[in-house]
Amino acid sequence: MYKNINNIKNDNKLNTYGKYYDKYNYKFNFKKYFLYQSKYFLKLNLIAIFMIFFSLSFINFLSLGISNVYAYNLNNSTKITSVHINYYNNTINIYTIGKPFYKGYLFKKGQDNFFIAAFGHSVLYGNAGRTNRSFGNIFSVLYAQFSTSPYVVHIVVKEKLLEKLPMKTIVIGNNRYDTIIYGSGKLETFKNVVPQLKKYNYRKPLFNVFIDAGHGGSDPGGIGPMGLPEAFVNLSVALKLQKLLNGRGIKTEIDRTSNVNVSLQQRVDEANHSGANLFVGLYCNSTVVPYLYGTTTYYFHKDSYPFAKFLNNYVSKHLKLKNDGTVMDDLYVIRFTKMPAVLIEYAYISNPSEEHLLASSTFRQLLADTIANAIYKYYIADKRY
Repeated sequence: MYKNINNIKNDNKLNTYGKYYDKYNYKFNFKKYFLYQSKYFLKLNLIAIFMIFFSLSFINFLSLGISNVYAYNLNNSTKITSVHINYYNNTINIYTIGKPFYKGYLFKKGQDNFFIAAFGHSVLYGNAGRTNRSFGNIFSVLYAQFSTSPYVVHIVVKEKLLEKLPMKTIVIGNNRYDTIIYGSGKLETFKNVVPQLKKYNYRKPLFNVFIDAGHGGSDPGGIGPMGLPEAFVNLSVALKLQKLLNGRGIKTEIDRTSNVNVSLQQRVDEANHSGANLFVGLYCNSTVVPYLYGTTTYYFHKDSYPFAKFLNNYVSKHLKLKNDGTVMDDLYVIRFTKMPAVLIEYAYISNPSEEHLLASSTFRQLLADTIANAIYKYYIADKRY
């Protein structure tokens, strides 16, 4: 033990703790030591808490601008029904049901330049897509569902020159909108492009047909005398019809592409969410009486009757089938769909002669051709759309 305070101050080992010795009895004062340490650690804790709070507030501030695009209009989601590239006008058209809320961002990765249009609280109906064809200031366009929590769709534009592309939303009607991204062909700046927006010639979106391939999976539908299942015939005609309509520039959606179960409610939901202009159900007729034959088309809503009548007359006339009439019936898939909806039963699978026709791939192709021709003539050629 040291006998004077000077010895304590001169000792290297105890120099740090000298102030905690009692100068009268030269003993280490533990009370003073722990009191000082408690105050020291309290200061450190207060500083740490302040720094954590400041960091969280700063991060929240930085993310506020980005999160706003995803938090908008939570009660009404925007449904992106299609994305169309117009190479002639150097535009990207995004068609939606519900008013869109979007924000544009510039992004650079190495030598690549990107403009990203983020559509908040939006759902992309159909598959993601990509085009690598160059036009205007654009190398390529990619669109996809970026996330589902929250629901965000990204339109990613790879640019030749990094610039924020102008965007504009046009009201089409019936809660439908067309959002246009303008790709400048001359690489003008944003300010130079904006005055030219008035010169844009608006074009209607592609006519969209929802194809319902009846039955499927554990539900074969009617079965012919030779054992031909209706579900097979309907799917075959549906896939051929889809290919034909797409070849004519008509957009299509289909409720099944293989032999799987699809409930009636699921068919209706998919159709109503597809943004389709027309619903066409493909089915065969079937009865216990084997000698009945002919073509029948059903409708439920009055606005569906004109095309239902046209379709039934067109198919029966061109394929030389008996015209069994156009009938109003309370069928689930044509009652609860929101667009004009028809259901055609092109032949009786229970009739041996018509089953023989339906079993032929050539006849099924003729069926698809005739239905496609009827749709194209009524809506496109005769300009009813």
